[in-house]
Amino acid sequence: MKGLRLDAGVNVTIGNRPATIVRVLDLDSYLVRFESEEHRVVGRKDIDDPRSVSAPIRALDDYSPKETEEAYCWWEVLKPLLTGAISRGEKSDFIIEAGKVLGVDRATVYRRVKGYTGSVMSLLPKGGQGARGQRRMSAERDALLDAIIRKHYLVKNQPAPMTVYKEHLEIEFAKAGLRPPVLATFYARIAALDPIEVIEARQGKRASHDAKKRLMGSYPFAEAPLSSVQIDYWDYDLEVVDSVDRLPIGRPRLTMVIDTFSFMPIGYYLSLDPTGASSAGLAIFHSITRKERWLADLGVEMEWPVWGFPKMIHADNAKEFRGSMLRQFMANVDGELMNRKVKTPRYGPHIERYFGKLAFSVKHLPGATGSNIRERAKLPDPRKSASLTLGELELYLLSVIKEHINTKHSTLGMTPLEKWRSYFFEGTKQINKLPDEVDNLDFWRKELMPKTERTLQSYGVQWDLFHYDSDGLVALRQRHAKTPSKTFTVRRDPRDVSEVYVWDPDNKVYLTVRYRSPMSIGMSLWDQRATKRALEEQGLMHIGENEIFDAHKERIKRQELVASSKQDTVKARRQREQKRRHEDARKREKAVVTGSGPPAAVPRPIAVPLSAEPPPPESPAAPRRTDTFDDLDI
Repeated sequence: MKGLRLDAGVNVTIGNRPATIVRVLDLDSYLVRFESEEHRVVGRKDIDDPRSVSAPIRALDDYSPKETEEAYCWWEVLKPLLTGAISRGEKSDFIIEAGKVLGVDRATVYRRVKGYTGSVMSLLPKGGQGARGQRRMSAERDALLDAIIRKHYLVKNQPAPMTVYKEHLEIEFAKAGLRPPVLATFYARIAALDPIEVIEARQGKRASHDAKKRLMGSYPFAEAPLSSVQIDYWDYDLEVVDSVDRLPIGRPRLTMVIDTFSFMPIGYYLSLDPTGASSAGLAIFHSITRKERWLADLGVEMEWPVWGFPKMIHADNAKEFRGSMLRQFMANVDGELMNRKVKTPRYGPHIERYFGKLAFSVKHLPGATGSNIRERAKLPDPRKSASLTLGELELYLLSVIKEHINTKHSTLGMTPLEKWRSYFFEGTKQINKLPDEVDNLDFWRKELMPKTERTLQSYGVQWDLFHYDSDGLVALRQRHAKTPSKTFTVRRDPRDVSEVYVWDPDNKVYLTVRYRSPMSIGMSLWDQRATKRALEEQGLMHIGENEIFDAHKERIKRQELVASSKQDTVKARRQREQKRRHEDARKREKAVVTGSGPPAAVPRPIAVPLSAEPPPPESPAAPRRTDTFDDLDI
């Protein structure tokens, strides 16, 4: 049997992402190139087993931020032509004007339009290089330079740049057989680093914390409510229990959206789900809706008058925050998605400071895990003391939000709620219009679901292993029979993949399309992946949707049997609780989307003093519900 051979040209996977080894730099140092043209220096521990990759299909979220930016820039300019709003006689003049706006010649515009398949990303040049960058070095030299800076400059002993250049950079480049960059390029690359990251790496977290405070006043986009919002996620420093047996099921995850003008939290998503684009969409959907019906359904009395579309969403460079779903959503509402790029300074850590406040608020709760290694070493096993369900934790979260928005903020000089109102009212006089309320919530809920592009086949559409079809899809297929290669946008709710939503460009609606197989059974995306993984471990050669359905039915039976014996695992309890939360939240969301309940009240122009804190979850005044926002669908 041949051993593993890691050499230039070998296809590998790194974190399940296909990549190719470009150059072997050292005994345990390899320069690899991903499909997105990103280059990175990695070690053997980062590389999965080499494998043969034959024409891999590029995932929507595998495009680099520069590529995504370029594709949507072209889409905004060419949208009238691509959507059929430009007549045939006006096409030539339109393409000439579009070329002037985009800074390219007419032939380039024609070539991109010809290659358009219905997906925004198809507007990229076929070479896949994305937008032109600022750097002139080759990708190999560029990646090696970044690796040297991380390894030898961003360290606690704080070496001088000249020392790093002479003692490390020149030697490493010589070993790799590459020409080293000139000293001026090295200094320019250091100057482009995020100053907060540099301070934390070289001086420690305390120094970086002080630097963040100094940056708080320099955030340039907080001109009005919703002019800029920040989004991020945080793993709660708390173990929760399931709502039936009250046994520990792990730590939940919170995705939060905060308004940078007023420091008001405007939406969130609290769940047991893994991070992903759907988590971001769920939190944003909650942020754009009025909160009265959500709060009433939870039995919470609280004034939280925030709603409306943001003008800018500011997020880090995580994959779930830079995908095409969020960028297309912001384009549809005439907004902008801004990602904090790795090599540029970070503006205003509003969301990080709020997560710090939340972390402090749960330190005294039963099941607290601590927020660092030292705290965890001193605390007893949090699984033994955990007693809050996810629903009870959400009620506690709302009480923290209520206290925050009604407490004077040192930076604002007033409460966040007063700051929010101060933009719209001066005393009792209205001075600015209130944010527009979002109509057609069902449409926006689907727009904030994960998406893919699919052609219509004779059997309908396929996503992963499942096939979907309906009468409405048949009609759509017949209308576009002459263009079989045309792709259509398909979305789904990861909590229930029994149906998908196909965009009908003719009638401007989403078609609900369910499973095609009569053997089907409802499940979440995570159920589907777990079932498929179990079948692969069994050595099953052919895995189709029927095998998935049969295996999932068996899994349900086994879980019910184990649950009845009170010997189930933390993972099993977590999965059951996750399913209960999904079902409850979808019911509540449907009521909000269809507009049931009393009309929402208009906020008053004067602030309300801070009300008394609600009783702790352990002694509720009324029976508490276990359903939460955490499974809000988008």
